[in-house]
Amino acid sequence: MSNSLARNKDAIHKIKQETALNYLEIYWQITLNLLGKSDNPCVLKGEVWDEHVKLPLYQQANDKIGVAYIYCNKVLLSYWFENYSEAIENIAIAEKYLGAVISLPLVPLFHFYDSLVRLAVYPDTPQSEQQGILDRVRANQEKMQKWAHHAPMNHLHKFYLVEAERHRVLNQKVEAIEMYDKAIALAQENEYINEEALANELAAKFYLEWGKEKLAKPYLIDAYYAYARWGAKAKIDHLEQRYPQLLAAILQPNQTRQHPNETIHTSTNGSSSISSTNKTIIGSTSSSELVDLPTVIEASQALSSEIELEQLLTTLMQVVVKNAGAQTGALILNEDGNWRVAVHCTNRQDCHLDSLLVEESQAIPLSLINYVKRTKETLVFDNVSTQTTFASDSYIIQQQPKSVLCTPILHQGKVMGILYIENNLTIGAFTPDRVAILNILCSQAAISLQNARLYQQSQDYAQKLELYLHDLKQMQLQLVQGEKMSALGNLVAGVAHEINNPVGFIAGNLQPAQDYVGDLFHLIDLYQEKFPNPGVEIEAEIEEMDLEYLREDLPKLIGSMNEGVDRIRNISTSLRTFSRADSDRPVSFNIHDGLESTLLILKHRLKASEFRPAIEVVKEYGNLPLVKCFPGQLNQVFMNVLANAIDALEESNKGRSFNEIKALPNQITVQTALSESKNQVVIRIKDNGVGMSNEIKENIFNHLFTTKCVGQGTGLGLSIANQIVVEKHGGTLLVNSSLGQGSEFVISIPG
Repeated sequence: MSNSLARNKDAIHKIKQETALNYLEIYWQITLNLLGKSDNPCVLKGEVWDEHVKLPLYQQANDKIGVAYIYCNKVLLSYWFENYSEAIENIAIAEKYLGAVISLPLVPLFHFYDSLVRLAVYPDTPQSEQQGILDRVRANQEKMQKWAHHAPMNHLHKFYLVEAERHRVLNQKVEAIEMYDKAIALAQENEYINEEALANELAAKFYLEWGKEKLAKPYLIDAYYAYARWGAKAKIDHLEQRYPQLLAAILQPNQTRQHPNETIHTSTNGSSSISSTNKTIIGSTSSSELVDLPTVIEASQALSSEIELEQLLTTLMQVVVKNAGAQTGALILNEDGNWRVAVHCTNRQDCHLDSLLVEESQAIPLSLINYVKRTKETLVFDNVSTQTTFASDSYIIQQQPKSVLCTPILHQGKVMGILYIENNLTIGAFTPDRVAILNILCSQAAISLQNARLYQQSQDYAQKLELYLHDLKQMQLQLVQGEKMSALGNLVAGVAHEINNPVGFIAGNLQPAQDYVGDLFHLIDLYQEKFPNPGVEIEAEIEEMDLEYLREDLPKLIGSMNEGVDRIRNISTSLRTFSRADSDRPVSFNIHDGLESTLLILKHRLKASEFRPAIEVVKEYGNLPLVKCFPGQLNQVFMNVLANAIDALEESNKGRSFNEIKALPNQITVQTALSESKNQVVIRIKDNGVGMSNEIKENIFNHLFTTKCVGQGTGLGLSIANQIVVEKHGGTLLVNSSLGQGSEFVISIPG
């Protein structure tokens, strides 16, 4: 349990859930207290948590939930270890914070222990105050009865246990006996091991108070074993110190059976006995048999500390083989209705994972396995060769095992696994005390197996969730990319379309205009020829307009207008090149057209401003063939990389004057070439900006990673670019950079 809490702590820490981590540490320390790893089990102070340091912090922060957790659990600890005065003090504080946890299971637990604590101090309370205690208990029980009505599996045994204690203080012995036994039976049925232990302990105290020591003894022993299965070593030590004589029988050295030819045939019906080889008696190992509890606790803790299913399986078999006196064995598990040998041990050290159907395995007696699976009974044979029932089993005939034990592992009444062990050297190897140990270990194994399976399921779900999250991120990238390209493409295409109309109109009218001007000049020449003396007024007008200059310059003007129209047409073509929609398959594309169109879109950012000179773009284009690609998406890559280069140069200009920048001008170099193998087109885009650290280089293509201020960058641009180059085109996108030396992005795609 402590190990699983440590793993949970690491997981919670990684996802930065500090509040949950603080609460987990409280329960971790409570667990350590119960494991006996604290000086005072009633004080939350140990290797994980210290109430003297942490509690004031919770109170200062007004963390009512945290304070409720602390004091409610201190109530439990102080009650378990019979520090009733401290329990009363803790109840008074916990009650103030109960409203903060109103919807949590802690609330019924508080009312349950509030009743138990007050009934524990009832005999020592002044008679004038006793009725107040009974009224308080009655109010608690009314709540508990409502909860028990809706969820009897969780609350009914609690209700009966408080009723038993109430009858005890009122000296109603017959009613108390019935209530104790009901509480024990229901706690056992619903697998509340801790409250099964508590109910047995309180029943034992009841009988001791009555003077019935012989009746108290089995209840106390059952309490001891239940606390052992729960793993509460501190509570076991408490019982040993409190009742050493009543527990003397189970604290003395192990005893073995006197007759090695005896056979134990066990079921789950609650009785027990041992018979001779020729008689089979159905029963179960009693808790009064002698068991080495330190060994049980150590083995039980070894099982409870494992959460990984595969590791748990091997640990389980190693623990069982070691503590049951076996040589070999197998663990059979029910996997969705298929019974498989999960682990097979050839000796005490060599246990390996398996996944063989029981019908195909040669390592187990199939008839014994089927019998236990069907009846849920435990079979223990001191000398299996004398048994006639299973004599025809092929495994028994071939292997001739001597001592054999086969037992079900039950969880909520269902067989989740079967344990088979044998000893080929000794007759009577599986003594009653070893069977008792095995019963306890199987109880812990059932819980651990269920937890491990749930953990494995949670890991599987987490892995699926991670895959779904990855797919979602990819979809997000694609949507962002599509929307961004669509929006930009629509804008650019719209601008290009709007330009085309007036440009076409102007281009269509320039030639006729030039012809008209030529005709007018011809007419003027003819007039001058026919009328050499036009008069003073006309000569003055000719001199004013400088007819000779107009005759020379007007054709040039119209020619420059033609050149302007051609340039606008080229811009429009570049805009359409940039905004072209991609088809569902690659098409041949001129990489240089894509680069030129992208630089044109970004031209407004390259121009000089009042703060800096123009950013110089150096083009070193190689002789490239047309490339099969998705042009629109590749243009998006060029856009992101070039825009980032401009951003880096702007960043490097901060704190520098115009003249300082002019002395070391901003520059972007765009190079294209074929790779040495001639099968890759390589585009290098380099700036002389600030460069980047190794940490930034490692994360630069990660989803949502950005070094820009909030509102200035999304962390999607280069992630999208990387996806387009790598996943869409089967190429690579690399970055070479160091601080102060600028950055170079290298795009390589198949040529």
